Amino acid sequence: MTQPVSIWLPPELQDMIIEMTLDINLNRSCLLSTSLVCSYWRQRTYERAFSSLCFSYRSIPAFASFLDNPFSRPAIFSRARRIRIIGSGETFRRNTGQVQSALTRLLQHLAKIGKISTLALDNLRWTVIDPAIVSCLTKFKTVESLSMHHIHFAEYSQFSDFVANFPSLRAFEFQNIECSGGNARWDGCQVQRELCTSDETGQCAVTLDGNGQMLVKQLTWMYSRYITQELRRSVSFYGAQTSYISNDVPGLLRSLGPLLTQLEIISPENPMDDPAIAFLDISANSLLQHLHLSSPNRVISMVSWLPSLLGKIKNCKLRTLHVSFAQSRQFHLDRPFLKHLGRILEGPSFQELELIEFTASSTRSGGIELEDAVKRTIMDCIRSSLPSWDRRGVLELVFH
Repeated sequence: MTQPVSIWLPPELQDMIIEMTLDINLNRSCLLSTSLVCSYWRQRTYERAFSSLCFSYRSIPAFASFLDNPFSRPAIFSRARRIRIIGSGETFRRNTGQVQSALTRLLQHLAKIGKISTLALDNLRWTVIDPAIVSCLTKFKTVESLSMHHIHFAEYSQFSDFVANFPSLRAFEFQNIECSGGNARWDGCQVQRELCTSDETGQCAVTLDGNGQMLVKQLTWMYSRYITQELRRSVSFYGAQTSYISNDVPGLLRSLGPLLTQLEIISPENPMDDPAIAFLDISANSLLQHLHLSSPNRVISMVSWLPSLLGKIKNCKLRTLHVSFAQSRQFHLDRPFLKHLGRILEGPSFQELELIEFTASSTRSGGIELEDAVKRTIMDCIRSSLPSWDRRGVLELVFH
């Protein structure tokens, strides 16, 4: 009679199997199967499945029912570390009272547990949110990362006070923050001085994404540790400048001045953005270290704003430069343009570059990968056009 064989796997190997199983099944179809293997697998699966909770009009009633169930409540909510609230669609329009009441109960329970580290808010109008929800959100004292996209406030003070209420904050992400009352009472120069003279200025990044009519602004600010309430208010001053309505990109860059450490510009195939990008003034951003310039749907010689923008870098000491463009089988036609870029890169602001990375994107060609011979031709063309940088060993070419 055969004896049952017991096989023991180290927890590290079991974790790898669980991760790979759930990664392969992106629709989470294996969640039930993995949770039924044993108590350890159930615990690890729940941690993976419920570490991030997304509250929207459709999901709030379901999560509220889980909250009322004594079995699902500890299994789900005790493992939540990140929450996202999406206010688009019908979340605060249809059955407003029921939805907001349920959301309030969910937030109260999560705040009581006290384990939320990341809070993301999307598409919300402060004028239609129940004050009880705002009060619950400000009780998440463990939140270290705050992301706010497409949020409309009646007054700037509402935005500033909300951001200032999180004592553990050290990472911020703002996009399209609208404040009807404006922030005219704030002195931009004074705010900049306060941040520049603080113990840590943090890593400040701006992403400008062209959409054919305007440049969408996203501000990201990261610190190695939490900052004071006064500095959180100062960061919110710049967050309010990401408004779509004002569309004052030069004003944001000028206002940030030496605080800006990374700039990313993404331009699609539509050339309507080119003049706005070409005329950007980044001369005030004297501590800019990382520059990402991307136009993945155009061959590099058709990115007309590239030489103009690089030519305006006068006072900073760049460390990395990333340029993304569309791959081409006739890349040799771009050699004169590359040589022109090479002459610009001989300027003093580029002499401390540690990395110049060119990314040839296959987006325009439908993801079709080039033959190795064509790739070698592109690599040889770039190296021969920027020989001094090739000798320094800082040139890299990536096919994506």
